[in-house]
Amino acid sequence: MQSAIVQMILIVVGIAVAAIVSIVVYNQVTDRAETVNEQTDVIYDYDTITNQTLCEAVGGTWDSAKKTCAE
Repeated sequence: MQSAIVQMILIVVGIAVAAIVSIVVYNQVTDRAETVNEQTDVIYDYDTITNQTLCEAVGGTWDSAKKTCAE
């Protein structure tokens, strides 16, 4: 049987490992969030858009005669 001291040490080690994993995961998530926030300049390929709704959603102008989208 394990003594109370060994059980206490295992509990403390388990809590420390959980805290370290939580800190690492938190740092990775916040770094990824900052990267996503920096990607605000999106370049659209207006030539490939063939739908009026999508064209207007990305800020383009729809030419219904040619069925094309322009910037």
